[in-house]
Amino acid sequence: MFFLMPFIIWMFDNSISSEISFLKFKAAFNVGMLGLPGFIWKLVVLGLIWASLHHFIAGLRHLWMDTHHEHVSKDFGRQTAAVVLVLTLTLTLVLGAKLFGLY
Repeated sequence: MFFLMPFIIWMFDNSISSEISFLKFKAAFNVGMLGLPGFIWKLVVLGLIWASLHHFIAGLRHLWMDTHHEHVSKDFGRQTAAVVLVLTLTLTLVLGAKLFGLY
């Protein structure tokens, strides 16, 4: 995630600068850029979406475990880790379907 931060900043900058830059931004995902098709760029963004969601939801899990430390056990840790993984994959599938234009 850290190494793709310049890409994230570029996406944000191009999406809000002007209408022309937004159209160029959309073309990068539809047609492609830098010799790579748009499908590859969408997969990179999908990976960023998953990483961001996983980081956020796992962070919430850890904050909750820190505040309720008397109820934490090894089995509880395994169960909540599975919940985080399922939740992030489900949300990634939903947002990926939107990214690839399925709805």
